[in-house]
Amino acid sequence: MVVAAEKYIRLTNLAVAAALDPGRWQNFLDELGQVLGTRICTQLIGYDQLTNAAPLAYSSGYDPAILHLYETLYADKNPFAANFSKCAVGRSISTDELCETEILKKTDFYADLLRPMEDIYGGGGSMLAFDADRMFLIGGNLRAKDREKYEHEWLQLCVQLAPVIRQSLEINRMISGLSFEKWAAERHLLGVGTAIFVIDPTMLIHFACSKAHELLAKGTLVGSAINRRLQFRSEQAQNQFSAFVRYQARESSNAFSNLQMVDEDGHGWICRAMGVRLGDRDDMPFSAFMTKSVSAILLAIKPNNNYVTIQEKLQAELGLSPVEAASACMLSEGKTLAEIADNRQVSVFTVRNQIKSALAKSGCRRQAELVRKIEQLRLQGIF
Repeated sequence: MVVAAEKYIRLTNLAVAAALDPGRWQNFLDELGQVLGTRICTQLIGYDQLTNAAPLAYSSGYDPAILHLYETLYADKNPFAANFSKCAVGRSISTDELCETEILKKTDFYADLLRPMEDIYGGGGSMLAFDADRMFLIGGNLRAKDREKYEHEWLQLCVQLAPVIRQSLEINRMISGLSFEKWAAERHLLGVGTAIFVIDPTMLIHFACSKAHELLAKGTLVGSAINRRLQFRSEQAQNQFSAFVRYQARESSNAFSNLQMVDEDGHGWICRAMGVRLGDRDDMPFSAFMTKSVSAILLAIKPNNNYVTIQEKLQAELGLSPVEAASACMLSEGKTLAEIADNRQVSVFTVRNQIKSALAKSGCRRQAELVRKIEQLRLQGIF
């Protein structure tokens, strides 16, 4: 390993943190520029046409005046960029391979930008992604006097860090498009405003939507340690969820479980845990680092609203009977028909008929439409 283990772990943790908060790429680059013991001007650049992230541009160590000059005069005259296509994804490439030193030194780009900053024409980087829709590159510039001692180590470090940076960029892409959150909410009838987590069998958080971040920040129900592993504040809930995770890891089918919880402020919550195999979904970026053989856990957490008040409002707004409103309310909270039947101590056939009647009265054709209609009523402040 090019750098000490603790420094490498620190860098990977910063990259992982940037997956859920892209603004933290700046922290990552700031630390990356100092990790080898000499100053390296670092950069993470690229574009993504699918999410309109164009351009992605984070840098550290460059003189602000030089950056401004680059942006205004040289952004489209970068002699290094002209040869980015030579760099295979996951491999390193030096600045000399991108543009030979003799040729580079004859350009205004070198005279105006690189030479004034202590001759920073050394270095290079690693291509993270390059296809028809996007390009991402992690790179850095070294002073000429540091090339012999540090350039090889720098290029090695870029290659070592590339997988975790690429993983975090995939999550950035996913969050930007909200494709996963939308899929999770619709596929599992979670409703608007649900806190959604994706957790692997080791309890490591791979994804957290904005509502999930709010719960983590508040810390009264769930939290995470420095290693980003989910931790319920209630020991009982933690034990129950841990047991579910172990069961899901052993079973080939996708299991599900519901937990009723109360946070430190006395508020009730419904926690639904579902086993999912995200690697089976070709359109999910998770497939890049969560293989089809690994079961993930989709954890959805919502406030446990006052059923009585909601049911009364549903009767008034949608014209439902009391029993239809009760079943529709539980359906909107993520319960299955079997769970609703068990909770209300009626048969599944009875619940199915009540939901069918609620669909007809509300003008909905599918259960997901009914759930969305109930959530829209919530968002409108009706209840």
